[in-house]
Amino acid sequence: MTRTTEKNARSATVPAWLMGRGRRTGLVGISAAGLILAGATAVMAANPPAGPGNIEIFPDRDMVAIDGYSAQAGQSAVFEVRRGGNLIGVARGVVDGTGFYEINHPGGSCWDVVTPDIRGGDLVTVTFEDGVSDGATTGSAAITSVEPNDLPATADPNDAEWQVVVKGGYGADVDTARLAVEIVNPAMREAPSRIGERAIGWPADDAPTGYTVDGVAENGEFTVTYGFYSAADRALALAGAPTALSWLADATGVEAQLGLTLAEFGEISGPGFGGCPAGPATQGPSAPTDVHVQPAGDGSITASWTAATVPADANPITGYELIAEDTVLGQEVSIKVGANATSASLRGLVNGQTYPITVVALNGQASAPASGGTIEVGGEAPAEPGAPGAPTGVTVEDAALAGQVRVSWTAPAANGTRVTGYTVQALAEDGTVAAEATAAAGGSSANLTGLTPGSTYSVVVTATSATGNTAAEPTSHTLASPDLTAPSAPHVVRVQPGNGTATVEWQAATAGNTPVTGYKLTATPVYPAVPAPAAVETGPTGTSGTLTGLSNSKAYTIDVVATSAAGDSPSATFGPTASKTVTPADQLTATAELRTDRGEWRLAGSATVTTNNTITAKNSAGVTIGTAQVQADGSWTIRPARNSTAGIGNGKVTVTSSAGGSITITATTK
Repeated sequence: MTRTTEKNARSATVPAWLMGRGRRTGLVGISAAGLILAGATAVMAANPPAGPGNIEIFPDRDMVAIDGYSAQAGQSAVFEVRRGGNLIGVARGVVDGTGFYEINHPGGSCWDVVTPDIRGGDLVTVTFEDGVSDGATTGSAAITSVEPNDLPATADPNDAEWQVVVKGGYGADVDTARLAVEIVNPAMREAPSRIGERAIGWPADDAPTGYTVDGVAENGEFTVTYGFYSAADRALALAGAPTALSWLADATGVEAQLGLTLAEFGEISGPGFGGCPAGPATQGPSAPTDVHVQPAGDGSITASWTAATVPADANPITGYELIAEDTVLGQEVSIKVGANATSASLRGLVNGQTYPITVVALNGQASAPASGGTIEVGGEAPAEPGAPGAPTGVTVEDAALAGQVRVSWTAPAANGTRVTGYTVQALAEDGTVAAEATAAAGGSSANLTGLTPGSTYSVVVTATSATGNTAAEPTSHTLASPDLTAPSAPHVVRVQPGNGTATVEWQAATAGNTPVTGYKLTATPVYPAVPAPAAVETGPTGTSGTLTGLSNSKAYTIDVVATSAAGDSPSATFGPTASKTVTPADQLTATAELRTDRGEWRLAGSATVTTNNTITAKNSAGVTIGTAQVQADGSWTIRPARNSTAGIGNGKVTVTSSAGGSITITATTK
């Protein structure tokens, strides 16, 4: 491998600040003003973060850090981790004066109860006391191996004969244009060789002076090869900390990565740092529920229960223990059964004596005991169980939303068997099932939806069990016929233009007295000659949509309405940072670097329009300082001759594309 860095297959240029970063002492503060709705309530967790704050996730250390939430400085914040919608971790803290805070790191706070094992795909959110919420999804990119490799020796001192090969993988969530690999070792900065940097990374903005680096990321795998000019340099790299970095978006006009995941190779996952809760592997199950106990003949009892659950990533349940406390002798009589058991029999008890009964779930740890009450032992075993009795006390009431009713009941007599659940049905006049709901064994109510106001239904509640089902007598109910009211207007929190697209995010509308059935997103051209795209419709839980087929450089007026059986809501309201008018354009990224030691400067970046697209760069005085053609992979570079710094002026550069995109950046100085 030589000093020349081969061009990798990716189209985006990684910001120069990344290549010199390393172990963080503080996150990059993002100054893109106004992207977060300070003072807004219940803002939906974004993916990526909305800014100006950022979220960094360290899955191998189960650590989360935030920075840049200056509008929430001094406020209490709640951090949550969810997997598949299930809450697996919670932490709390007070944000410092700069909008910075850390979880599971010295100087920060611990996770509550259990330190979650954060993995790719987990959603991390932070909610402040003013109601502002933000979030990011953990990236899946991770390093799987770091190995040395030696090339054949040559006499050429410019040959990098000592290699470190870093391999890893990533999922569909990772955009390879937002993927990087770095090795961090502060000792490399003081090395007697030519490395001179504490962090060496791929891709590199320019050919490194003390090492070489080549890499490729495709088909879910990446390989990065570092070359060094001495075995000692290679040893320093091998002693460093390799990290795969992936991020969800780049902040507009700011060299920062929103929603950054740093997967650190070889870092030991959980439990929490000194004194913090252990990881899920040491967590016990929840207690069993719905424990029922009855005599089973001479000196015996039987018990049944509903299975326990375990926290996310905890060890699976290995069994249950049925325990009878002998209060006379001050000891316990118990029996253990398997992981799938939901009943057990216990013998060897004293007839005529009363025993408190408990059941615990086991997974290497024991759950809290679930009480089955007390029972007097002795007498004949009960007869073979039959179906439970019918539910009693059935009542039906109109719910707040039109077309819905709430059904309540009292549990039936067990009749020697355990009720496993309830089925609730609304029967139309012709006997067909118009609506149905279910309830768990301990339930006593359920909601039926989708009914017609003014119609009469027969409501039937059925208790189910392993030995049979028993239905209560039908209860007739006629729904009221209120005047239907449409939902409130949704509230738009962000509008993001793209290349012929516009992505809109909103907060849910409040239903009137009939449910929200969906949302309709439209874009109306400001100038009638421009054709309007088709509307985008979502389901009732939708909070975002992307309009496609827009014309670049043409203005459109955005609208979102909630739909319902009562009609559409009013047009959406827009937050202070969400513009109602959007102009799609070519989306550009750019970095500018001014090297005073070499007397040269360089511009590079990417564009989304790759056909017949020309990039033009102007300095702060409006003077054109260079042009470039966008390549097939979207990349472009402008690099004037050496020893010419006049063109870049004070460092402010505006880059525009012939496809309509524009971005203004500030050059970094080396």
